[in-house]
Amino acid sequence: MTPSRSGLVSLVAATLLLGGATAVAAPAQHGRTFYVSTTGADSNVGSSAKPFQHIQQCATVLTAGDTCVVAAGTYRQTVTPANNGTANAPITYTAAPGATVTVDGTDPVTGWTQVTPADLATLAATDGHLPGSPFASGVNAGHIYRAPVTLNPKLPSNQVFVDGALSAQAALVYPGNNPMRPTMGTAQGGTSNSISDSALTQPDGYWIGARLTARNWFITETETVTASSPGSVTAAGWHGCVGLAPNGVETYSLSGRLELLGHSGEWFYSNGSLYLWTLDGDSPAGHAVEAKQRNLGFDLSGKSYTTLKNLGARGTTVQTSATSTHDVIDGLTGRYLSAYDDIAPDPNMVENPDDCAFLTAGESTSGVMLMGTDNTVRNSMIDWSAGNGVVVGGSHNTVTGNTILHTDYMGSYAAGINITGPHETVTHNTVASVGRTPVNIDDKMTTQTVPGETVSYNDLSDWNNLVNDGGAIYVCCHNNLATTVFDHNLLHDPAITPNNNLTPGIYLDNGAYNATVLNNVAWNNNYGVVLFNGDSSSGDKVYNNTEGTDPKVVSLFGSTYSTSEFANNIGDVDAHAGITESNNIPYSTDPLFTNASAHDYSLQAGSPARNAGVVRPPATDGYRDRKPSAGAYQYGAPKWSAGAGGDRTTVQAERYANNSGVSRHSAGTGVVLGGFDGGDWAQYTAVDFGQGRTWFHGSVGEDPNYAGRQFQIRLDSLTGPVLGTVTVMNTGGFDTYTDQSVPIVATAGKHDVYLVALGSSPGVANLDFFTFS
Repeated sequence: MTPSRSGLVSLVAATLLLGGATAVAAPAQHGRTFYVSTTGADSNVGSSAKPFQHIQQCATVLTAGDTCVVAAGTYRQTVTPANNGTANAPITYTAAPGATVTVDGTDPVTGWTQVTPADLATLAATDGHLPGSPFASGVNAGHIYRAPVTLNPKLPSNQVFVDGALSAQAALVYPGNNPMRPTMGTAQGGTSNSISDSALTQPDGYWIGARLTARNWFITETETVTASSPGSVTAAGWHGCVGLAPNGVETYSLSGRLELLGHSGEWFYSNGSLYLWTLDGDSPAGHAVEAKQRNLGFDLSGKSYTTLKNLGARGTTVQTSATSTHDVIDGLTGRYLSAYDDIAPDPNMVENPDDCAFLTAGESTSGVMLMGTDNTVRNSMIDWSAGNGVVVGGSHNTVTGNTILHTDYMGSYAAGINITGPHETVTHNTVASVGRTPVNIDDKMTTQTVPGETVSYNDLSDWNNLVNDGGAIYVCCHNNLATTVFDHNLLHDPAITPNNNLTPGIYLDNGAYNATVLNNVAWNNNYGVVLFNGDSSSGDKVYNNTEGTDPKVVSLFGSTYSTSEFANNIGDVDAHAGITESNNIPYSTDPLFTNASAHDYSLQAGSPARNAGVVRPPATDGYRDRKPSAGAYQYGAPKWSAGAGGDRTTVQAERYANNSGVSRHSAGTGVVLGGFDGGDWAQYTAVDFGQGRTWFHGSVGEDPNYAGRQFQIRLDSLTGPVLGTVTVMNTGGFDTYTDQSVPIVATAGKHDVYLVALGSSPGVANLDFFTFS
């Protein structure tokens, strides 16, 4: 069986990941080496025999040419270097060979006590809505506990992790444990600043002060409820950009009230107390509970010639600043980099502060923040962020060789990779599972002049998970894209959601012009490789692109075009006055792709696209025939590839060598492993981990009612070492498959692998395939 085409399923099989990525060596340096270990002491000298305890102690003493070697462990701190490196003597922070190092933005929460009916009565004395609420029901059932803790009030959002898995903040409808597939209420009607729903049965004023989060056809919005009555809530400050019910709000949630904590897997923070209902309803004292306390793990603001190599960041992130130069972030393992609750205008917005300013939420303030000049993020794995995976600002920075998953789960104009400065290079990245857009360029953050961007050789998929009206690459609005090039990208398999009906590969919105679009390949998109939308566009060059599955290669929604040329494309091209079209292969002509079913859209020897093109450098560079081929691949030339690449081993989950309790069945993706219940296991023999793999990616299906169950990845026996534990997220159904990833203990060579379902409950997961990378 081959992996399915749906979203991340296609991604994992085709392009993951980084295990074998080769980092570019830093310049030779001659300096001191210091060591850090969780068992060390900052009063030590920092030698291998007497290491420091904190990375910050290294950061205080390192000067140009020095190296800090960090032993395995979790370091709960913000590291702020004191000094710069130089071009010939950079400063380096690196994990010890084979070590897993995590700079963690969370702190443990302890001191749990059960909330009693007497405690409820005390709380109700100041909150008359608590009696009869879901919270009261949970207290009376003995499921809710609290612990004293002061969470950082400067954070844009709190996060709580239980046994390493993200828990949900209490909401009117339990959102589930997958922020990319949340459960929300459904509005039945309303006005421009209110929604109505018969499920809102609470009395007058009940919801005043709560946060209303609503999703319309293209964006998420938040605002504070100012009035409520049975059947409706009103947010008087709602933005005029779109409005509420008359403009298609379909889903909403209400949060920010202790009354709402009424479901397992939820938490709420109030007045120095963290309230928690674990998935099993037991005491949190038997679990590892952590709460976010720090936004930054490494703050490289103002620092130059500093390298971070093979380090991890969890619940925190890394930033450079406008004055940072030649910093390198290499081999970062980043999880849950950023979190925020409110969709508010980005503080670094540069133009157009209109009623749609809130769209910019998180664009420059979330994810790995690569600002300044000549800085690089490479060979990294980023998994989960409410906003960006990486934002690249300043100028002449590079984002290359990274895999970026599960970003923009708040559904703003944040992105997998957000470009906010000129002359940036974004190349050979794999980006998938995005709330809206994998790669974004927004004039509110860049101005309308966007020169010199290179967006090339990226594999982009599974976008528009939360909202519509985004592309794999999205550019807006009225942008002058002269000297910017979008080339050699794979643009495929947008999210399959009920409202996701606008899914071009490259979406040039609201009059973007002077675009150069070359040698891109798209499949399973309903508007092709590129969509132009807006009142005017000119100077566009669209050459040698291939649409693999759908009729359109170029779609035009605008009214005015001029001085543009569309040539050598495979697929139908919309015609319009002002556009010169030539040498395109229409959809009705079979281009004789090499293997379309496997998404190989290179050309067979007999293809009518051979010798069908006109010379249009650089799109047709390297052609071997008498004339160039139409489409993205020149016949006879080496076939280019896109995405992060790297060594990986993929195993079909149903091909187990031995098992207890599991079974095989047919699904839309082929044959899969099912019947995987608590206590069951499956064995796979001689799985090749190559020279070293550090991530597990499973194509997993899970029904919402069973989410939160776990399985372990064990090595060589049922009781062998645990490489990692997967807490299974809701995917919408047992046979709806998406990627779920966890870091694993670095492992090399060939080993037997055991997937072992924990507990005794049914419905742990179905699996299509899994990959070690």
